[in-house]
Amino acid sequence: MPNASMQLTATNANPRNACWKEYRERALTAGRAFVEAVEAAVPVIAEGRYESEANGRVSDKTVQAMIDAGVFRTFTPMQYGGLEIDPASFFEGIMKIGAADSSAAWIAGQLNCHAFEIALMSKRMQDEFWATGPDTRASSSYAPIGKPEKVEGGYLLNGVWTFSSGVDHAQWVILGGGARNFVVPVSDVSIDHNSWDVSGLKGTGSKALTLKDVFVPDYRIHELVDTYNDANPGWEVNNRPLYWMSFLGIFNSTATNTVIGTALCGINTFIEQSRVRLTRQGTGAPIAQNPFLHLKLADALTKVNGARDRHLNNWRELFETACRGEEATPLERMRVRFESADANGTCFETMTQLWPIAGAAASASNNILQLVMRDLMAARNHGSAGRELAASQYIKTMFGMEPAPFCDFGTLAYYK
Repeated sequence: MPNASMQLTATNANPRNACWKEYRERALTAGRAFVEAVEAAVPVIAEGRYESEANGRVSDKTVQAMIDAGVFRTFTPMQYGGLEIDPASFFEGIMKIGAADSSAAWIAGQLNCHAFEIALMSKRMQDEFWATGPDTRASSSYAPIGKPEKVEGGYLLNGVWTFSSGVDHAQWVILGGGARNFVVPVSDVSIDHNSWDVSGLKGTGSKALTLKDVFVPDYRIHELVDTYNDANPGWEVNNRPLYWMSFLGIFNSTATNTVIGTALCGINTFIEQSRVRLTRQGTGAPIAQNPFLHLKLADALTKVNGARDRHLNNWRELFETACRGEEATPLERMRVRFESADANGTCFETMTQLWPIAGAAASASNNILQLVMRDLMAARNHGSAGRELAASQYIKTMFGMEPAPFCDFGTLAYYK
């Protein structure tokens, strides 16, 4: 078997038949170094938590700390100076950021997914996107609520696209159009800074974007049918295991990393506050002696740590599959999809069980616990957290039922 693992693209006729052992080892080593770099940046990120909350955008200092840690180059291809690490290491790093600042983790996860998508597009698009360096960032708004019009050489965009997380820190935006996504310089859009008035994940700055007669040339358009047909133009230069993995799978699993990190922050904060808190009613005994607390806390630790380990192990296994040149089956993808959504729900529900015994002080505006609860509530409403749809896709696949035919961004998740 030819060894193509340290080349940027295998030279044999079918790269999936090449040996990617060295590529795998490089990605895992770089992944471990990435997690260590994130750990070193966590104190700075944690300092900016309340600034993100107050300003409705992650602080510039926090973003710079993440840039310095390599957060925004994890899925950037190697030839553009990227780390090209395994997804599980990336996910672990986002969890650690989530324990320090939910909003910072949220935009770090989202912006990196978009780099993965760019890597599937034409070399011309990639050259333009990463011309200014490997940390180039794109936010998104995938819901196809704007109005694209086909014109000669591309599309003309008009209308409003909403919920573009991290757009204040992006140089590009990716806008959904159903069967295709449009990549647009942020300079071509108008950001509505008053559109993000929320109670949870405030720092994500997930604002609305307005476009008026913005032309998008064909090479800046991701035709999703290319991904469906295994004809990604980006594979001409990125035909390597990472980019064989499911783009939609990574996207739908990314929010869960923030949620797990946030829940672990909540549990650890609850533990530290419970060490010193006395009951204000009845005996005034230490709350840590309360047997009802014991059961709820043990249950919370078991469920959230279990969700964390399962989530990371799923993506370790999927990367191993890719490095063998194999593709995960639809059943495997749908199982991982459901388990990710389930982890999101589990983390939220676990904190709701701890909240009634957290004490009145937990509601104070300077108490991290109330911020954790609000952030988890907001994340629970993200489309990727929908247990019911994910469960239906998983079990219908198990029973061999026909999936919905491919037609857009949502239906692509089953196939790729």
